[in-house]
Amino acid sequence: MNRSRYIAVFGGAVALMVVVVVVYLGLLSNTVSANVMSSVDEISRHGVEAIEGSLENSYSRLGSVAKRLKVYDADTILEAQEQLNLEAASSALFNAVYLLAEDGSLYSSSYVVLGPDETNYLRIVSEGHGNFVMLYDDEDGRLETTKESLIYGIPLKDTVIDGVTFVAMLGRSDLSTIRGQLLIESFGGEGISSVVNDKGYYIVSASPATDLAGRNNLYDVLRDGRIDDGLSIEEVRRNISEGVQFTINVTNSAGERLVMSFAPVEGTSWSFIMTVPVSVFERQSAPFIAMTGAMLSVMVLVLTGMMLLIYRFMKRSVQARAEAAARSEFLSNMSHEIRTPLNGIIGLNHLMARHIDDRAAMEGYVRKLGKAAQYLLSLVNDILDVSKLQAGKVQLVQTPFDLRAAIDNVCEMQREPMDERGIDFKLDNGLLTFPWVVGDEIRLSQVLMNILSNAVKFTPVGGRITLRASQGIRDERGFAPVTISIADTGCGMTPEFQRQIFDMFTQERTSNSESQKGTGLGMAISYLLVKQMGGLLTVESELGSGSCFTVCVSLPVDPSHRHGQASAGTEPEGSARVGERAPVEAPVGLSGGEPGGSPRSARPMKLLVAEDNELNADIISSILSEEGFEVVVAENGQRAVELFEASAVDEFSAILMDAQMPVMDGYEAAKAIRKLDRADAGKVFIFACTASTFTEDRNRAMEAGMNDFLAKPLNVPAMLSKLEALREERP
Repeated sequence: MNRSRYIAVFGGAVALMVVVVVVYLGLLSNTVSANVMSSVDEISRHGVEAIEGSLENSYSRLGSVAKRLKVYDADTILEAQEQLNLEAASSALFNAVYLLAEDGSLYSSSYVVLGPDETNYLRIVSEGHGNFVMLYDDEDGRLETTKESLIYGIPLKDTVIDGVTFVAMLGRSDLSTIRGQLLIESFGGEGISSVVNDKGYYIVSASPATDLAGRNNLYDVLRDGRIDDGLSIEEVRRNISEGVQFTINVTNSAGERLVMSFAPVEGTSWSFIMTVPVSVFERQSAPFIAMTGAMLSVMVLVLTGMMLLIYRFMKRSVQARAEAAARSEFLSNMSHEIRTPLNGIIGLNHLMARHIDDRAAMEGYVRKLGKAAQYLLSLVNDILDVSKLQAGKVQLVQTPFDLRAAIDNVCEMQREPMDERGIDFKLDNGLLTFPWVVGDEIRLSQVLMNILSNAVKFTPVGGRITLRASQGIRDERGFAPVTISIADTGCGMTPEFQRQIFDMFTQERTSNSESQKGTGLGMAISYLLVKQMGGLLTVESELGSGSCFTVCVSLPVDPSHRHGQASAGTEPEGSARVGERAPVEAPVGLSGGEPGGSPRSARPMKLLVAEDNELNADIISSILSEEGFEVVVAENGQRAVELFEASAVDEFSAILMDAQMPVMDGYEAAKAIRKLDRADAGKVFIFACTASTFTEDRNRAMEAGMNDFLAKPLNVPAMLSKLEALREERP
């Protein structure tokens, strides 16, 4: 799966999870609200039961008064009123008790008598409701009070006093007497219960009126605010009158959102109301939503983390497969590259054995053998460079050098293959205003050589290569930016390969490049080297149209040459024109500059060679002997120490010490020789001979007391030159 598709899938999965979380939180909020509403309904049910129980208790008490009145057996209405007065005075519930005659007259416990035309209570009794309760309204008959009161009524049978038949007994109670029994608080005091009649007047409320003039009405409250469910006030009134249980959402005049649950009270035209602020629902659901939200957020984070880990694993897996494929291709290439020169070496060895007496043929075989060996050495160097660069252990040398001359030398080394392929080469380095700079000439030349040799390799016959070099303005630190571009008209690269050209072990295979084999390490080495120089190596390419590599690096201008820059039209000192070969100095001490010539000095010189490889020991002994040196071979470091200790003072002029040997390595052997108690132990010249050629290896050799370094495979002319210099220094 490519990256964009994975990102799309990942984004879609996250979006889906977010949608699921939002929907779930909405469902959770609704569930919590439903649970709270269920609690409201439960509280309402208990409230209704409490009211109904209170009413039954009031009816029962009024019935007890009626029974005692019969027992008293009053002969006159006045005696009956006296008995009622005693009942009212001793009752904690009733403020007054009344007898209702069949003609509508009302006789009070306070001895007040209201005629049929002054009361309307007979209408209620005649409707046959049995026990009843109503909110006192002076329109039904003005009683001896102005307070908010409840009127309880029970029917009477066979009750005749002084010739008057009584059909009902009434009891009046101030609402303040029973409000505490009927008022129910819930949800920490925020949920308030109330009771209204069908006219909307509050029987019980949190804000009671003290008299009839100050009583509150539910419909006025609803009219001052807003019903949010679309119900009208008339529909609310009808539901209450018909004893319907329902719920509405209301916003009061203060802007507070409320939920009002209505439940009918059996045997009355009342409705019990539980009013709960919406904020209660929100607070009730908030902890659950918060916890659930946190849990789901953690889940989303965990899932996101898992998906990122999966992506990272997939990416690494893809990279690992790609690297495995690249390594497989690299090994295949290496096998080809190594076997090709080895095949040549083996073949040359066979030919040399058969034509050993043919000097002309032998010279050609030797020359070809040297080229094959140098190619093998370049392969090894590439691998070692990659290893060290990746580990960050390559140290750049900062020395003054002529940048123009370095570029010219790189171009000159590629002149022959370019001429062979008929490539039109153009060099433009006229904008190098400060050619003398400070840096690592060898490593920069290595980068340019890698790029230019690739350009030559992949540019077809008759193609064109252009190298341009320029410098920018020197800054206050003395640094000048250098830009070197190498463009060709070769086969070019695909966009995919351009993204990985600087990776290890990569080489693009096309019909144009199939014949060009290599390790695929040159560009990776170049990229890492330029990066270590603090610069940037980039590439622009189009398949079939060629490529352009650009090196950008900032180098200090050499202060000793700031005022000695070459003027226009003159050649910089030490540089060579492209097309001309730069002069090469002959190794010191060799006749005519060729190895194998007669020694310049015939003074005897004895050398101690510490080498555990018998073949290598024989070869170097033969070379040194032919040059007039006397050679003694030690097969390990311990033997080298013993031979030196047993020799006469100044018998050995120099020691060639291999680094890795059995029994005792070269470093320890050098230390042991330096510690010997003899006059020449501290001055005998010791060369470190090792294939480990990195800076730390050189430093280790110097710390062990060695004087110089000869890298394996040995550069014979360089080795002989150094030995000749030592021979000439001897008295």
